[in-house]
Amino acid sequence: MNYEKYMKIAIELANKGEGEVYTNPLVGCVIVKNNRIVGKGWHQYFGGNHAEINALADAGENAKGADLYVTLEPCDSYGKKPPCTLAIIKAGIKNVYFAMFDSNVSCSGEVLKENGIKVFGGLLKEQAKILIKDYLKYLKSKPKVSVKAAMTLDGKIATYKYDSKWITSKKSRTFVHKMRSQYDAVLVGTNTVLKDNPSLKTHSNTLKNPVRVVIDSKLKLSEICHLFDATVPTIVIYDSNIANIPTHLNKRGIVLASVNIDMAKKDFGIIIKKLNSLSIKRILIEGGGEVIASALFSNVVDDVYFFIAPKIVGGKFAVSSVGGQGVGKICESISVRNMESRKIGSDLIITGTVGDK
Repeated sequence: MNYEKYMKIAIELANKGEGEVYTNPLVGCVIVKNNRIVGKGWHQYFGGNHAEINALADAGENAKGADLYVTLEPCDSYGKKPPCTLAIIKAGIKNVYFAMFDSNVSCSGEVLKENGIKVFGGLLKEQAKILIKDYLKYLKSKPKVSVKAAMTLDGKIATYKYDSKWITSKKSRTFVHKMRSQYDAVLVGTNTVLKDNPSLKTHSNTLKNPVRVVIDSKLKLSEICHLFDATVPTIVIYDSNIANIPTHLNKRGIVLASVNIDMAKKDFGIIIKKLNSLSIKRILIEGGGEVIASALFSNVVDDVYFFIAPKIVGGKFAVSSVGGQGVGKICESISVRNMESRKIGSDLIITGTVGDK
């Protein structure tokens, strides 16, 4: 049997996902029975079925007793989708050939072997490695988390009536759009979506749009939200205790990711860890005040970008850039080092690194 021939076809299939699967790896798969391809598949878009699942669906009953060729080791962990190993075992695949080991998953080879499937790794490894060079780079790095806030001179991001359009100048907003293109994901909370209904895009035909992330613990956001327009993938982080998923969230472009929200409120690192498991390595938090506070006081933020407009709104009920309870003593405050400032239009941008990082 020409093993390399089938793996080359899998590599060709993987390339069909170029530009659609970010930040996931490109993966292709073929299923062969009696020297004939009976199923093909590739990872088509972020949040969609993995290549193996698409190939198995294409093969149908022909998958039983067949060989499966895939460019990346099948996953054996729950991320956006159930483990591919379960589907491979259930389909009755006889042999699995994969090109690259995936250090981001548990030992799927052992699971497959325990279920009577022969596993062979490393076939056309170097050719397949080119497919996932960016993915491999991300796996070696820890998530970088930045906070961006647009505020008045007195630190408000909205009035007591929650009006926030527009605090900063058009030049500052254009700068933020460019910033977004440098991150894998932009994150906001439910209140920001309810009040502003943002698209969180770069608003450019040339700049890359980041994945959008919203913390919607109770899944109460409606389908009319711009985040659910399917033009850019959106990850919805919700409480793992919720069993009934609204139908408008079960569509292409939306990825559901559950966490223990009660624990996440105490440790924002739980949310960062969940995003990391989805290959999200560069995260820009855009608010609002409660989300920013939770991230800062959970010690997960690396740097801050504070855009300050020459405006004062006042009011003790106006929304602050950093919410929460805050600290009781100045000695407990968060330090910002390496501060720099410069003008953008009529505004001032202050940047700095957080804490002792």
